[in-house]
Amino acid sequence: MKKLLTIVFTTFSVATIAQDYAAGEKIFKGNCASCHKMDAKLIGPPLENVVADQGEEWTKKWIYNNQALRDAGDSHAIAIFEEYNKMVMPSYSYLTDDELTNLTAFIGGWKEKQVELAQVSTDDKKGTNATSIAALKEPKELSAVSKVILSTLVFAVIMIALTILTLYRAFITMVQVNKELHQKQ
Repeated sequence: MKKLLTIVFTTFSVATIAQDYAAGEKIFKGNCASCHKMDAKLIGPPLENVVADQGEEWTKKWIYNNQALRDAGDSHAIAIFEEYNKMVMPSYSYLTDDELTNLTAFIGGWKEKQVELAQVSTDDKKGTNATSIAALKEPKELSAVSKVILSTLVFAVIMIALTILTLYRAFITMVQVNKELHQKQ
C-alpha cells in the first residue's frame, strides 16, 4: 500500500510540476517576454538564475510589486533598479498566488528544461539516423490508400499504353489503306 501511495504521489507531483511549468510559460509569454529574455539582457535583466539566486518568495514579491521591495530597502531590488537606469518594472499585483507560483516554476525550471530539450534533440538526431538506416534495409508494407493509388496509377499506365497501341494500329491501317488507294488510281 505504501508503494502504491508513493507511485500515485510521484505521478501527481510530476504532472503538477509539468502543468505549473507550462502555465508559467504562458504567463511569461503574455506578461514578461516583451522586456525579458531568460538568457540575455533585453529591456530588463535575464531571468534564468533569479529564482536560484534570490529564491522563489523574493521573486514572487518582485513580480507582484517591486516598488514595495525597493521601499522596504531591499538591496538587491535597489541594485537592479539602479543598474537599469531607474526604469520601473510594472507591478503584476493582479496575478494570483497560483499564477505567481506557476511563473516562478517556469523561470526557475527554464535552464533545466533547456538542457532536457537539448538532450532530447540530440537523442532524436541519433535515433533518426539509426532508424533511417534500418528503414532503408527493411521493406515496409504499403498502406491501403497507397495500394489504391498505386493500383490506379498502374491501371492508368496500362490504359495509356493500350490507347497508344490502338492509335498506332489505326495509323498503320490508315497508311496501308491510303497506299492501296494511290496504287489503284
